Amino acid sequence: MPMRLFGHTSCAYAVIFSAMIFLSTPLWAETPKGVTEMLQKAADTNNRVSFDAILGMALETWPDKRMDILEAAEGVKPYWLHEDFLEEIDKAEQAEAAAEAASKARGFVYYVDPELWNAKIQLGAGSSTGDTNEKSVTTGLTFKRKFGEAWEHALDLGFDYARNAGTTTRQRFVAKYETLWRAWKKGFLLNYTELELDRFSGFDYRVVENIGAGVDVFDTGKQKLRFEGGPGVRFSKLKETGVTESEYLGRLSTTYDVKLSGDLTLKDKSSVIFASESTTFENLAQFNAKLNSHLAARLSVEVKYDSNAPDTTSAWDTTTRATLVYGF
Repeated sequence: MPMRLFGHTSCAYAVIFSAMIFLSTPLWAETPKGVTEMLQKAADTNNRVSFDAILGMALETWPDKRMDILEAAEGVKPYWLHEDFLEEIDKAEQAEAAAEAASKARGFVYYVDPELWNAKIQLGAGSSTGDTNEKSVTTGLTFKRKFGEAWEHALDLGFDYARNAGTTTRQRFVAKYETLWRAWKKGFLLNYTELELDRFSGFDYRVVENIGAGVDVFDTGKQKLRFEGGPGVRFSKLKETGVTESEYLGRLSTTYDVKLSGDLTLKDKSSVIFASESTTFENLAQFNAKLNSHLAARLSVEVKYDSNAPDTTSAWDTTTRATLVYGF
């Protein structure tokens, strides 16, 4: 497929850095995870004075992560915490349990509430006139939710559509669903399913079913890296012949998140499928600029490669999108 720029939208982000060393809460400061490590070192050396000092400084530096810090300190040395802190943790846990019970009491609504699923909607559109007369639209829905401490679900739906001079030039729908079970502190087992309907790919549809394992390599609060992989199978129906092909595969995927500033983040997700008949590579980079508590601007670049693409299609496909994202 040819390379396209959706709506021919130009988008620029300007990030202005201040002298952070003069701020009482530096943006690039150590995160609560680093604080946990320092608390552990103080506990290992039986230095309660340092433990209390580190805890007090952390609570002052990250007031919005107060309960996370207190719970981390409790996990390191519970009998070193002051009684007021222990009572605060206990009350917070009771309040959380009560809120969860009240939410569950709603019955069916508890399982489909878009706010509990952290639903996000994105929409972008554009047009051009002159040498070309193209109109395009891109929409998407994402849902992520945890059930307890062990289970996580993620659903991602995306649709791209474009017309040029009265002719449809792009029509693609992708649905991705991942179920994750945390069997270990940093490790997990997963099931990944993907359905792709792309009118111009040379396939009527492609379905990937993958099971595997993964690990959270690190999570510093500012940066996160996840790796996962495992075996699976892919079904592809060729548009030209109507034949449905199946092939065994191995899938590897990485997800990297980084906070570039307080309101600007980057997420990069790459995956490689090594199948018996072809190799497929995908990379999606998303820059998000938070506009308010619910709305964000997003610029994304997606690159796809298929080593065994049908003769009538290109092996490489690149799409750039500029969208607004609304989170519940």
